[in-house]
Amino acid sequence: MSLLTDLMDRPLDPAYEAARRARQARGSETPGRRRPWNTALVGATAVLTGVLLGTSALTYAGPESRDGRADLVARIEERRQAIETASVRNVALADEIHAREAGALGRNSDEAAQLEQLRVSAGVTPVTGPGVRITLDDAPGLDPIGGGPRDETDDTGRIVYRDLQNITNDLWAAGAEAIAINGHRLTSTTAIRFAGAAVLVGFRPLARPYVIEAVVGPEGRSAFQRGDGGRYLADLRTAYSARAALERAQSLSLPAADPLALEYAHRPGGARTPRGSAPAPPSPTSPSPAPQEKQ
Repeated sequence: MSLLTDLMDRPLDPAYEAARRARQARGSETPGRRRPWNTALVGATAVLTGVLLGTSALTYAGPESRDGRADLVARIEERRQAIETASVRNVALADEIHAREAGALGRNSDEAAQLEQLRVSAGVTPVTGPGVRITLDDAPGLDPIGGGPRDETDDTGRIVYRDLQNITNDLWAAGAEAIAINGHRLTSTTAIRFAGAAVLVGFRPLARPYVIEAVVGPEGRSAFQRGDGGRYLADLRTAYSARAALERAQSLSLPAADPLALEYAHRPGGARTPRGSAPAPPSPTSPSPAPQEKQ
């Protein structure tokens, strides 16, 4: 009991108690003493902080800030208009180049036909003809936000990038001449990928529904419907309840793809010349190489 009494009466350790009494004896600590300078400093700091916060809020919401945001929006819109104008000019120049090429090769029908076929394969010229239109969309009732790509353990009715890849590959295998997804023409360098839940075609995000248009003849259309493409569409409908509709189109008009950058150019039988450099002229002492058949 004496120990409990000591703890209640003298809770402070004797050494700390002795040190406190020594400081009081030296006058370094006065019980109940107030420091007015400390209180004034705290008050001045609080007032200054309030003034700074108020000034920042007024500056952010002031007319100069609004003018700055409006100027930024105007600049963005101006750049967008410039890009659209440049794109239209690129298409016009590409058509002019096409006309000049056709005029230069007018005397040789075989080379002109081969050039036109290469242009169609590269996607640099519009294509018109009969074909099929395939419309893909998520299963009814799905949340439009969220959901990842389908894999072996995730049965979902959401259309993902791999569905577009498989169907377009089956269309190419069936003999399609040209393919476009939501108006974006596909070429040999067009990538179909995903970023989160978004589907990217040529690094451009697409919105549902996904419309695949392919210029293909009757034989190719039948081959697609009887082959892997038709079975894949049926699986999307039956196994995943996704919406996958195929219809025949008497006439489709697919636009040209984005202009391609020329990396190499070469004459028949000659070495490739990197972009920006001129080909070396033939030596005057050696005969010019005979033209070889284009591959």
